[in-house]
Amino acid sequence: MKFWLSLIYLFAAFSNIIIAEESIDELESLINEIDNEGTPVNPRRSVKVNVCEGHICGWGKECVDDGKGRPTCQCIRECPKITDEGDKVCATNNMTFPSLCELYQQKCFCKQSREECRDAGYTKIHLDYLGQCKEIEECTPEMMEQFGERMADWLFQVMKELKKRRELHGMEWEQLINEAEKDNEKKHVYPVIWKFCDLDIKPHDKHVTHHELIPMTAFVIPMESCIKPFLESCDTNNDRAITIDEWGKCLGLKDGEIQERC
Repeated sequence: MKFWLSLIYLFAAFSNIIIAEESIDELESLINEIDNEGTPVNPRRSVKVNVCEGHICGWGKECVDDGKGRPTCQCIRECPKITDEGDKVCATNNMTFPSLCELYQQKCFCKQSREECRDAGYTKIHLDYLGQCKEIEECTPEMMEQFGERMADWLFQVMKELKKRRELHGMEWEQLINEAEKDNEKKHVYPVIWKFCDLDIKPHDKHVTHHELIPMTAFVIPMESCIKPFLESCDTNNDRAITIDEWGKCLGLKDGEIQERC
């Protein structure tokens, strides 16, 4: 019974990801805003050169002019004041922050030993999941053992739904899901490869990092406790990045089934 409840809950989680495409876009937009610094200047409105245009900073930082016409990164000075409970986020240290911006702002302050740093331990925190921190159900060995197969099946369902909604970008993927729907051996192979390519975007380097996993895991962790330890187990050489071989084997693909398609 517990298996089927977990199946329903996580399938619902993935369904919510499909249904709430706008929410994912919003999260990725927030992440990009924290990744990128400065606001490009519209040349029609100003002739002043924006030294920060195209200059990229890490999360929790923004670009400023150093006074000599050169771009430099510094901690975000002020995050938007947010009162909506839905904007709260849970960090990897199980601390709730008012927003994604404030989480990474604090991390930046602490890494630079600024007086605004509230806890020196914040130097190592990341976003864990969206929403206020709460008690997460334990991932049992039995649940962990079943997770790879279940996740592969959910990815197949997600891919089918995206095709139905005409949101599966790329003709190649549409052709592959069409094949998978008619061939049981392919129905878990192609979706697994598709999801790797879908995640490997920033940077596109044939590796998926913790950073790239966030848009998926941030929604799912509150409902499925195994996704985080499962994905950590996929990184077999502990280099903090997952290759297509590691991803495929982790999700049950055989050597001959793992293909590079992105």
